[in-house]
This record gives sequence, structure tokens and C-alpha cells, in this order.
Amino acid sequence: MHKKITHRPLTLYLTLLLAMALLSVSGSLYAGVMLGARVPDFQGVDLQGKPHKLSDYAGKIVVLEWSSPECPYSRRYYENGTLESLYDYAAKNDIIWINIIPQLQKLTPKQVLEQVDTSKKTVILDAGFDISTAYSASTTPQIFIVDKQGLLSYSGAIDSTAMLKKTTNKGVPYTRNALDDLLAGRQVSKMITRAFGCYVKNNAPPADGLPSLIPTDSL
Repeated sequence: MHKKITHRPLTLYLTLLLAMALLSVSGSLYAGVMLGARVPDFQGVDLQGKPHKLSDYAGKIVVLEWSSPECPYSRRYYENGTLESLYDYAAKNDIIWINIIPQLQKLTPKQVLEQVDTSKKTVILDAGFDISTAYSASTTPQIFIVDKQGLLSYSGAIDSTAMLKKTTNKGVPYTRNALDDLLAGRQVSKMITRAFGCYVKNNAPPADGLPSLIPTDSL
């Protein structure tokens, strides 16, 4: 009598290969907002107490920067001038820049305000992880770029030097290249890269309506 052949090991192997492929492309297994799809709106309050909605900037290119002064991966980009250069470039080209900071561990919003330059970007504290959950943000730093039609055009790292390892290579400026493409009216040539950094917590899918974001600590 012949034994029944099972394909479970092959199926498991193929599943693992698929998972590894997804991980190598996106840096996480969260589906998040699909590239080319309309991004979810959100509302929040910046560190100065001013309310903002993403939809307030309809018709403009918007960069959503997940980063935190408590994360060494983020601080490296603050200190080496990469983000500062991008802020200047965005300001010169009428690009909106919003920095989403996930829930703080040690710093207070007042201390963050003292450390972060808010003259070239809007800084919002994602105290309840609602925006992070809506976008399935997985790390700090991580960049999402929304085009003038409100569609997600880029998701991933600031550049190719995302890890903390020292390198003599200049690296590929993923975010700058994506912005150049959009400003020239082209589709972004490299729409997704792997983001490295500090882990960002995600909650269950947000309730109906706009994700609400109000800092829990007063300034």
C-alpha cells in the first residue's frame, strides 16, 4: 500500500519564502497603506497646541516623518544634517513636512519642544499611537510621502545609510529622489525601501472616524 504524499513541508517552505521576501522589501510584515492608494486622513495637535488635519494640505506634497529624539537612529539623522537639508529643500519647494513622534518614554512634550526645531516642520506627538496604527508605521525613522492627489507615493527609509554602521559610502537619498520625481511630475522610481530604526508600537485598527491625537502632558 502506497503512503499518502503530503505537501505540507513544501507549503510551509513557500510560506516562509514569501514572508522573507515581504520583510526584505518593506522592513516589516504590516500591510499598511498600499502604495498608490489614498492615505487616511488624521487630526492632531502640534507641540504649540495648534490643531492640524492632513486634509488641510490637500493639493500639496506632504512628507510624514516618523522620528523621535528618544531614538538613536533618528538622532543620527538630526545630527548629521540629513534631515535639516531635507527640511530646507521642502520649504523651498512648498512641500509640507509633518513629524510624527510616537508616545514618549522619558521626555516630556516641553522637553521635545526645546530639542526639536519646529520652524521648518510641524511636530505632532502620537500619544495614543492612533496615527502610527492608521499608517502601520513600524520604525523611527520612517518616511511616508503623499502626492498632490493624496496618494501614497513613497514608504521607507530616509536614505540607504539607515543602519547605525559607519560607512564611507555617500548612500542613496531615497526621500530626496522621491521628492525630485514628484516635483518633476514623474512617478517615483523607487516607491518602497526597508526602514530601519526603533520599533513603533501599533494598536488595533482605529475606531471609525479620524484618528484623534491630543498630547496627554501639558506644555
